[in-house]
Amino acid sequence: MVVVPVPKQIKSEKALKSAVKYILNPKKTNEQILTSGYHISNLNYADIEMGYTRLLARKMVGRQNKQVLAHHLFQSFRPEDGLSPEEIHQIGKEWVEQLTGGKHEYIIATHVDKDHIHNHIILNATSNVDFKNFRWKKNTLQVARELSDKISLKHGAIQEKVIPYERSYHSYQKYLAKNPIRPELKSRLNFLLKHSLSLEDFKKKALALNVVIDFSGKYTTFKLTDFEQKRPIRDSSLISKRDQLKMETHPELRIFSRESIEKRCLQNQKKNGKTFALNEISSEYHKQQKRFKENSNIKLVLEDWQVEQEVDSGVYIFAQAGHREGTIKIPYTAINRNEEGKLEIYISSYSRFAFMDAKAPSESYVLWGHQVISQLSHENNNVPVFNNKAMNNIHNLFDAMNLLARHGISGRESFKHLGEDFIAEMREIENALEKLDKLIQEKTDAFKFNSHDIVQLQQLQNLQKERDELQKSYKKITDDLKLYDNIQQFSQVQDRKREERKNQPHAKQ
Repeated sequence: MVVVPVPKQIKSEKALKSAVKYILNPKKTNEQILTSGYHISNLNYADIEMGYTRLLARKMVGRQNKQVLAHHLFQSFRPEDGLSPEEIHQIGKEWVEQLTGGKHEYIIATHVDKDHIHNHIILNATSNVDFKNFRWKKNTLQVARELSDKISLKHGAIQEKVIPYERSYHSYQKYLAKNPIRPELKSRLNFLLKHSLSLEDFKKKALALNVVIDFSGKYTTFKLTDFEQKRPIRDSSLISKRDQLKMETHPELRIFSRESIEKRCLQNQKKNGKTFALNEISSEYHKQQKRFKENSNIKLVLEDWQVEQEVDSGVYIFAQAGHREGTIKIPYTAINRNEEGKLEIYISSYSRFAFMDAKAPSESYVLWGHQVISQLSHENNNVPVFNNKAMNNIHNLFDAMNLLARHGISGRESFKHLGEDFIAEMREIENALEKLDKLIQEKTDAFKFNSHDIVQLQQLQNLQKERDELQKSYKKITDDLKLYDNIQQFSQVQDRKREERKNQPHAKQ
């Protein structure tokens, strides 16, 4: 659907000023009609206002990331999406505000000078609420893309056509069985990317995994020698169709190109993490594949009330992460419909799903497959079916027991009330934080232009201290809730096992 490339980091005042001027270009934005800002009073001087907020942040917290001043985000829409420039502009505003929790200044400009209408967003890296920096983490891009697609669907974007073999789990598995080369090649290359320190190291280890590489042409090509592969495969054909459309202007999307491989190897060197040696690479890869196989295709039947909506590419499912409510999207390649008409999902413990927090989208994050299965089965009481029958969920109960002792809990009814108290306290702190954040933003908007006023600075610092105390309380209560969930799920598993033993026929009659 919507293309969201990796954002650009803006690291100098000159680059920020240039970016602001570029995205606000009247020729690209219908004479700046398709432009707006958030907590920015004059769009054309957004770089200066963002600078004032950074100066204020230094006085407030005494530290700042001087490397990244702002993030330049990009959303590109297809003509087939059927959206007007005004709708696309609104989508961009909702997207960035939900992504940041409304805690960062930004300007947005919708460009209509090309066939594909697109949004440019410049986001101040420094928050105007807690004065911390927006961190673009490992999984932020996945969450950002999922959030962008969901908001676009809400506004009526026309969905992309789904390839027939991607319409169900069984049809996708049949396709993979008939066409195993590309998935296996990608699996080996991804493993090599994690465990190579140079281009030469990558090539040697690739040979150990029966992968022959040719870097001589415009595209890097690969061939598996232990499969009946007729011709080499280009690196560009190993990325998604969405990324292929953008790879000319965004070469970083070609993750298996020579340049991308070299870049990844340098990153591995800097991290100084564990990588497998040449004589280990084959055995360790096969160990990983065995582990993946044992923990893949975990089946769970969903109840109708767990489904939020079905779209062409998959199903949005209501889910909880701890006591946060939201949705995750399961692709149709992992879904079947059984004879009763209910949806069955088949996912791996190691799959990753973006959990979209309903109340606070900025708190969205990525869940592992085993967490999704555990939570969904906990909610509907259906028992998941594992490939490995001996697989058990292991719960560390030491901290959990300390939690019970700390609150003087004994008995199931008292335990239930403890969970209710936790949730009530969490909601109360969330409401207090929301009100305080709005007040801090109002003060920041007025004060950033005159940060020499000692009285106002002291008032803002006092509000910030109050916010820090609330955040500490919030972290403590959410940590306790996680432990509470561990105990509750462990207890339910034990009850289920006891019930199964009761219903089993005796060996001797």
